[in-house]
Amino acid sequence: MAGGLAAAALAALAACGGDGAVPAPVDPLQPYRDQVVSWHECDPETVGGESPAYITLNKRLSCATIRVPLDYSNPTKGDAVVAVSRVAAGEPSQRLGAILVNPGGPGGDGLAWSLNLAALWGNASESTTTGQQLRTITQRYDMIGFSPRGVGASSRMYCGTSGMLRPEHHSSDRSEANVAAMLFNANALGDACLRNPLVKYINTDATVRDMDLIRELLGDPKFNYVGISYGTWLGAWYASLFPERVGRVVLDSSMDVTGNIDVNVVMQPMAMQRVLDEFISPFAARHPDRFGIGTDAAKIANVYRALPEPMRVAFGQQAGLHAILSKTNRVAKGAQLIAAARGMNQVLIDNPGIDDSRELDAKLMEYEFVPDSFGDDIEIRGMAQAMIEPYFRAFTPTPSPVELSTFNSVFNTVVCNDTVATSTDPQYWVKLGNEMAASYPYEGGSVTRSLCATWGGPSVAKPPLSRAGASAPILMLQSEFDAQTATEGARRSFDALPQAHLVVVTGAYSHGVVPESNACVDATIGTYFANGVVPGRSSTCAEPPLPYEDTAAATRMAKASAGETEEAAQAREALRRSLDAISGSGARF
Repeated sequence: MAGGLAAAALAALAACGGDGAVPAPVDPLQPYRDQVVSWHECDPETVGGESPAYITLNKRLSCATIRVPLDYSNPTKGDAVVAVSRVAAGEPSQRLGAILVNPGGPGGDGLAWSLNLAALWGNASESTTTGQQLRTITQRYDMIGFSPRGVGASSRMYCGTSGMLRPEHHSSDRSEANVAAMLFNANALGDACLRNPLVKYINTDATVRDMDLIRELLGDPKFNYVGISYGTWLGAWYASLFPERVGRVVLDSSMDVTGNIDVNVVMQPMAMQRVLDEFISPFAARHPDRFGIGTDAAKIANVYRALPEPMRVAFGQQAGLHAILSKTNRVAKGAQLIAAARGMNQVLIDNPGIDDSRELDAKLMEYEFVPDSFGDDIEIRGMAQAMIEPYFRAFTPTPSPVELSTFNSVFNTVVCNDTVATSTDPQYWVKLGNEMAASYPYEGGSVTRSLCATWGGPSVAKPPLSRAGASAPILMLQSEFDAQTATEGARRSFDALPQAHLVVVTGAYSHGVVPESNACVDATIGTYFANGVVPGRSSTCAEPPLPYEDTAAATRMAKASAGETEEAAQAREALRRSLDAISGSGARF
């Protein structure tokens, strides 16, 4: 019997390898890591197939769909898919790795960003050191774009039911009926998202792990990255999970990554109002000949506050259409909109019986917006006329389906899944909305629409940001007056990341610094990716001159990047339009 037992024991050991060693645990993610990525020709419609960038880089461009676990904590629950695009390094023998790009959102589709960012940098001027460094990036790195889970060509998230939302007026209308409609609609939309089986798996933690899987499938030991807006939240989360894998990372227009994500939602109305009051209004005051609204910046800032709610709705639509709060170079368009709203409101005051769009249009044709400038007068009148229809519609808003676009479905799902809500009491958000509507009337009251208050809590745990301090140096870029990711939040993130190096673009409010034409910023990016060199812990770059304010020093600076090719300029505009689309969907990151 003893001999038999000994033989059985030996047989068991042999089955385990013969030396008594415990077999290595099976990695449940190994099938995903072992998958063969099939790169193929991209669908031109998904990456801008008519663009010069596509025509120039098509031979280096390819796309793929990778399998990812629906749930990384339990891969047996099944798969999701993530669409990826790649512009291969121009000199494969000198390849340093890949640079992954995310334009923000959450909900922004970055699939075409690989193409346009490669075109922007790859077509930089050959006559300058900065241009040569930017061109080197696309020669030595693959440029990687992707549709985050829930978005675009990846597994998509959708929030909708057969119900109807209640009509809402502007968020600064704090009447009991309007606030009740805001609360009802937030609850209905949140419930619609929670009904979707995908809802638990659309969050930053899952997207970060998808990004790391992309890195591994590309065969790269380090993660290089450009993240804009919400992309900075993604980048900080990655650095907190995998600090040892961080390569060269740019966080552009940074969110406050130190706490709850909804803190950023609350800061936006303050930052947006600041641009209107402290940037656009003083600019208009400096050029009364162009805008016809005087030289007192405080009075100009009060123009919006004097508007009735229907005018605020119309103003907001035009502000979104022209992206006046997203790009510094649209400051003149913002001043024109204030002038148009002031003139239209005066016409309404002078003609209290107007209730017909044609009559209002006729009165606007008679009104002199800028008496001493025929061209400016025509442009501003045109903006006023564009507000006529939304103004009248705002008096009687109509019900709409309980439904969110893919973008907004992902935005709300990620925000509510990532961290706990600051408060789960809807009345907290009503009170905060009342206070903020008084201080920041442009969007302050919108914080009352908190889907997360009744969501039920996050689906993931945010990793400690302190872990990110062990990563390689990170480059942060920030506009001084950013209206979507407030500089106060970016500085809190900077203070919590000892390895970060912050560059602030002074005299600017552009959201998304990378696509802007700034020679100083371009030089910093080029040096960082080409040579791994970062600037000092904190530094500044000056914004090129504003319209009508071309100083000699600013002219010299602007000329430093004047050698940009037409292909690069078109790619830059495509990147800006992508960011505008995110901003245009609402106060997004």
